[in-house]
Amino acid sequence: MEMMYSRSFDVPPARIVESGKAHFGTFAGVSPRFDIKGMRAPYAGIPLPSIISDIRIKSRLNYYFSIEKYIGLVEFFDFKIIGLAEICFWDKTTGKKYVYHSIMPTRRRFIPKNTEKGICASYRKSRYIRISWEKEHAGKSMRFHVKHNSGWPDSEGWFHSIREDSMRDDMSFICPSPTTSRCSALWLSTMKINGHLAIKGAEADNSSGLALMTMNRFYSKTLSKSLRVCGIGNIDGKDIIFYLTTSTSDAADPDKYNSNVLEIDGVRTALPSVLATHPFGLNKKWIIQDTESMIDLTFTPSSVYWRSLNLIALRTANWHIYGTFEGVLLDKDGNKIQLKSFPGMLTRASMRV
Repeated sequence: MEMMYSRSFDVPPARIVESGKAHFGTFAGVSPRFDIKGMRAPYAGIPLPSIISDIRIKSRLNYYFSIEKYIGLVEFFDFKIIGLAEICFWDKTTGKKYVYHSIMPTRRRFIPKNTEKGICASYRKSRYIRISWEKEHAGKSMRFHVKHNSGWPDSEGWFHSIREDSMRDDMSFICPSPTTSRCSALWLSTMKINGHLAIKGAEADNSSGLALMTMNRFYSKTLSKSLRVCGIGNIDGKDIIFYLTTSTSDAADPDKYNSNVLEIDGVRTALPSVLATHPFGLNKKWIIQDTESMIDLTFTPSSVYWRSLNLIALRTANWHIYGTFEGVLLDKDGNKIQLKSFPGMLTRASMRV
């Protein structure tokens, strides 16, 4: 009988990079300082001044949430010269989207490296968006208060993790990108939340739900493309979150090193690498599969938001897509999780620097 795919979760290293080399692997928990600086000769094996290689390190912080009526995500991106804050959420029933973003001027650091305690925020009066975490009190939260923009009304929201939480879990993934001379590190945290979201002129949603926070640091290439998939919801009384990624900087051995994971009622399963295709277009049905028969999904978009940013030395394009999943996932014990009209989001991104 063929062995089922598996990948163990180890104890996280004290430091991600030591003596010019990264501690690659899959870890239960996260290092105290989330920093990937110090890789020896990360580009073409040529030793460059650290200031040059360090400026190629980019950082992304995401907070995905789902409560009774709304589902959405917040994203902070550190481009070094500027930062971007964005919130995009949808009404689950109608598929109507609400999008607000803010360009943040140069500051010393947009996304903190301390995993024990930190705040990442856009402080503009019309675009207040904040993600914070504190390990000592097992707390993570997201708040926003945004003014009307391009036809979208004023809205506000807050989401707090629950202290007694069976879904609370922290993992980290340190992967070659694509070779061992560069690395990509992801901190992933799942949680139950109490939430509030109010849109001007509509009844507020005060309800409980689920959230996923991810922090990613990576050495960027001239042209980078990535796909991030998040499913978040409940089936037959079980809380389920899954997160799948694929990019142009995936490890040379993607089944050994990736950040794909499934969390069911606080029990984690490391998943194999995936291939996602959209043969009929971005706004039509997607097919997401692996080669280990653990992931066999389709994703049907309900609403698509596209955004581009063009500066002198930077060009980005993002597609945030809300929709539903159909298909089957397997956990580490071989149990089938049947998904039907399961809510989630997909983000396709490209960046040229």
